[in-house]
Parts: sequence; structure tokens; C-alpha cells
Amino acid sequence: MKFTIRCSDSSSPGINTGFYVTPTISSASIAVGFLFAIPNDDANRDPRTVTLEETNATSTADFHFGTNWILIYSDSIGISASTPPGRLTYVSQQYFSNTIAFRSYRLLVTSERGTENLVQYAEAHIIGYI
Repeated sequence: MKFTIRCSDSSSPGINTGFYVTPTISSASIAVGFLFAIPNDDANRDPRTVTLEETNATSTADFHFGTNWILIYSDSIGISASTPPGRLTYVSQQYFSNTIAFRSYRLLVTSERGTENLVQYAEAHIIGYI
């Protein structure tokens, strides 16, 4: 599977796009890291940096408009800026310090390797516990 986001604005292709998730295993969970898998084609489309945010909001409007998101990570997904990772591979897991449980998480791509009109990744896993 491959997650691709296209953008017609070539100055910021796929930037600030991503997804939010509300795990159903528990009413709250603690995110402590994430793991990305790189897709099979153009390395210039690989995300380089992301933000991960968390919230206890329950309103769909809050999810979309971002009024209650709290930033917990803003950095690399674990790939080099100069050397592209292998295709169809997992990159190094990224861990961060977090001890507070939240209901939902939002991951947004903040930069990519090249200047394509899209950004893509094969998988994104948020790592945590309940």
C-alpha cells in the first residue's frame, strides 16, 4: 500500500498534509515514537520531517481545524537529507519523550526530499502504549 498526497502548488507539494487517528483499543494512549516505510518509487517524494500532535478533543471540527492539537514531536522521520533510503524499506524508528495519555494523534509532513508535486510513504506507524 502507498499513501500519496498530490498538490497543485509546486512551492509546497504535499507539505502540511497527513492524517489523524483515534485508537479504539483504549480511551487514551501514550505515543512515544513512530516508524515509516518508504514506497517503491521516486526518492524525491519521500517525507523528511514531520510533526506529531495529540489532543483529547472529541469534535470532528476540532480535528479538522486544529484548535486543540498539542505538538509533541517536530523533526526527521529517520532518513538522511543527502542519501535516499532503499525502496520498500522501513527507516529507523524515531522515539521521543512523552508521558501523557491522549485520545487522538495527528501526523503532518513538514518537508520532503525533493520538489515533486506530491509526497508519499508506504506506511506510518505511531508507536505507543495504553
